[in-house]
Amino acid sequence: MTGFDVGPDVLRAAATAARQAAEVVRGLELDRVADLAAALPGAASGETARGLGPRWADASVRWADGVDSYATALSTSAEAYQAQEDAATDGFGRTGGR
Repeated sequence: MTGFDVGPDVLRAAATAARQAAEVVRGLELDRVADLAAALPGAASGETARGLGPRWADASVRWADGVDSYATALSTSAEAYQAQEDAATDGFGRTGGR
């Protein structure tokens, strides 16, 4: 035995948490950082903010999409493990306890 134990419920909970994190990040308005440029006219920080806002927004969308993919993989794994456990339980049930 390797000592590994996979709990489908734990995988499902991790998938749910990942989806929630992706949803939170999607709700952020990181592109608004660009609005700082108007508050800092002529400052290097203002120009940096102008470029940073859209980059952060794009990066957050990519991150959230990646986390959604990860959540889907976790859910798929949970279902596969559950199916294997169910099949093993059914198999033992047919042996009549021998």
